[in-house]
Order: sequence, then C-alpha cells, then structure tokens
Amino acid sequence: MARDDRRSAFLYQQLRQWTDQVAAAGKADELFELELWLRSFERFFRIGNQPLSERETQALGLRSWSEELRLVDDALLRVVRLCTSILTEEQVDLTRFDRYVETNLVREEGLDPYIRKLVRLTTPQAALTLLRESFEDLHLLLLDLVRLSRLPYATFNAVGKILYREVRRSDLIAMIIDKKFKPVHDRIRNPAIRSLIREIPDPLERRQAAKVFLELFRLLHYLEFTDPSRLDEDVLRDTLLPFALITSETRLLLSYVERRILKGRDPDRPLHQVYDSFVYCIPLELKKVLNTELTDISVTRQAENVRTRVENSHGILKDCFQQSVVQLAQAFVPTLDGARIFPDFMAKREQSVRVRDGLVRVTRSVRAFQDDHSEEKADLMKGEISDFYDHNIKYLMYRDWSGFELFYIEILKCPSLSGLTQIAHRFETFLVTLLREVQKRSILEGAPASGEVEALVPEA
Repeated sequence: MARDDRRSAFLYQQLRQWTDQVAAAGKADELFELELWLRSFERFFRIGNQPLSERETQALGLRSWSEELRLVDDALLRVVRLCTSILTEEQVDLTRFDRYVETNLVREEGLDPYIRKLVRLTTPQAALTLLRESFEDLHLLLLDLVRLSRLPYATFNAVGKILYREVRRSDLIAMIIDKKFKPVHDRIRNPAIRSLIREIPDPLERRQAAKVFLELFRLLHYLEFTDPSRLDEDVLRDTLLPFALITSETRLLLSYVERRILKGRDPDRPLHQVYDSFVYCIPLELKKVLNTELTDISVTRQAENVRTRVENSHGILKDCFQQSVVQLAQAFVPTLDGARIFPDFMAKREQSVRVRDGLVRVTRSVRAFQDDHSEEKADLMKGEISDFYDHNIKYLMYRDWSGFELFYIEILKCPSLSGLTQIAHRFETFLVTLLREVQKRSILEGAPASGEVEALVPEA
C-alpha cells in the first residue's frame, strides 16, 4: 500500500473511532451541525448558490457584500460554540492550559508554538481545537470589516478563500466534509424504505436507489436547520448558508441522476420516468426559493417578512424532497403510503385541494368587497389574500406566482376604496382563470369540487 493510501486509511480509522466516541457521548447532532456549517461555507461563496435577482447578478461589482459577511460571522461563532461543545470539558481546559504554557513560558521567534503544536498533531481533537482558534481570529477580523459602509465582491470572495484554506488545513476536518455519508447519522431508519431497498433485485438499481434515498434524507436533515419554528428572529437570515448548501447538493444529486442513472436506460419504464421527473421538476422548486423567496433577504429588515419567506422556502423544499422520496418508493412498491414514511406527509392531491379551497376563499372575499365597498370588507379581502400568499401560494405552479404577487402588492399599496374597486374587478378575473386551471389538474379526479367551485368555474 502506498504511503498516501496508508495515511488516508489511518486518518479514516481515526475519524470512525472519534465519531463513534462523539455519538456515544450524545453529541452526534452537534457533529452533524458542525459538518453542515463547514460545508455551507464552501457553497455560500459560490455565486450560483446566492439568491440574487438577475439584475444583481449582472452588477456584482456594484453591490455591497457586508450583510453576507455578517451572516458568515454569525456562522463562525456557531462553529466555535459547536467545537467547544463537542470537545469534552477536560479537553477544553487542557488546551487552555497548553496555550498558557506555550505562549507565556516559552520564548521563541516565529510561529506561535501553541499553534505549531496543533498543526503538527493529527488527532480529531487537535484539528477541532485548531479550527476553533482560527475561527475566533477570523471573527475578530470580520467584526471590524463589516462596519465598512461598502464591501466589494473581491473582499467577499477573498474571505471565502481564507475560510476554505482554514477548513482544509486539517486532513481530518477535510475528511469530515468529504466523507459525506456516516453511519452515525446517515442510516435510513424507516423500515418500509429499508425493506424495499433490500428487495430490489438488480444490484445496480439497488445501489443507485440507495444513494438517491440517502441524499434526499440528508437534504431533509439539512432542512431542519432552516425550520423557522426552531429558530429565533435574530438568526433567521443565517439560514442563507444552509440554503446555499442545499441548493448545491441538490444540483449535484440531479447531475448524478441525469448522467449515471438515466443515461442508456429504457425511457418507458416507470422507474425511469420518476427519475426523469426529478431532473425536470426539482430545479423549478429550487428556482422558486432562490429567485423569489430568498432574494434580498440578507438586507431585509422586516422580521415578519423574513420569517415568512424562510418558512415558505423551508416548506417548498421539504415538500419537494418528501414527494421525491415517496415517488421513488412507490416506483418500487406502488401501494406504499407516504404517511408510512413521513407522518406529516401531504400528498399532491391534498395540496391541490388546499390551493383550490384557498382560491375559493380569496375569490369570495373579493366579490364580497365588490358588493359592499366598505373599509371592513376591504380589510377582510386583504387578510384573505395575505393568508393565501403566506400558506398556499407554494402549491401553485411557479409560473402563476408572479401574477398573484403583482395583484397582492397592488392591493396592499392602494390608498383608496375607489382604486381598490378597479383592481378587485381585474383580480377576480385572474382568480377565476387560476381556479379553472387548478380544477383541471388530473390529480383532482376523485376529489369532487364543491358547489361553490362549480358556481365559479362551471365549465372546468
């Protein structure tokens, strides 16, 4: 065995033993989160993963990147806390004492002897300690840097390169990032999915399906760190880093499906059609999130607006990945119910029923306002429109989002009842057309429309 191979095998064995020890100490969740943030750093600095409008993308050199670096600084501090949590109290106290001895009792020119010692050691504990030290120093630099009124893209990019080098300085830390699937937190625990994977007769199809399932479950695990119900207001914007990672990882998965699974396979097979639908549909969901929901969120100051947009982004992608898992599972076991995999699973039919009912409520409120041009009816109409926008717009086709949003903004900004009356007439026509398109969905066969729907769109 070559020297490099022996070293890699030695480091990997060290990593396996250490991750098992971390899991035994009840710190597996902290280890997974540490990995998430470290991988997020690498993806966040890639422009393709940034939620930028087309106009901003064309003018990268003109915008300031100070807000993005504030988010990076928040994530640096989170990594420092995770490193401290994963290291035992005894290890933390020992490193503090070592630092005191090396920096105060030893007199030597050149590199800090304490840091040189950490660089020389090849244990996971030393790698984590060195990472924590580096990130604490970077935090001090960013504290002053983000106070500048304008930070150009070149500075943002330079910070990304420094972070990359610091994270990659330790082979063990690099291995934590690069060895994606780890038994400590990447087991498929759902019995139905485990069973169907074992029963796939073709070895190649079995390996491919297992990889796709693992990737989708990991993406869902990442999404847990963007769930607004678990986050305080002051860290909601920090989710841009995990969203960048999720975006990048999803694209890599789709590339794998397109180049490794679909190539050369029979396009008429149901399994092929499921994989093919991933390649077509999932990018549309990513586009909803990146180009609509998360755009400009780093500079948005309205806390409720930030929470709503993060919640929508989280919901869109969670639904997308859950639907993908269920569709792939049903390609092998058609009778498998999605609720057996995800307790909170909402099937596409339920989503279509929900969006149909939501459109009916909005249309009803618009008509009520047109019958009675009062402030009270106007407020009720605006409330219904806002509720639909916050909770149901994600179930519309992406091409319909912008039309609804334009009316939504126009109505909220309109200062007079007479102006609202004119907008409401146009909006009602749009809503009825939209409701007609939803009612045409084949998935709604077997979910009869209510009398109110029939009255609104009798020809649908």
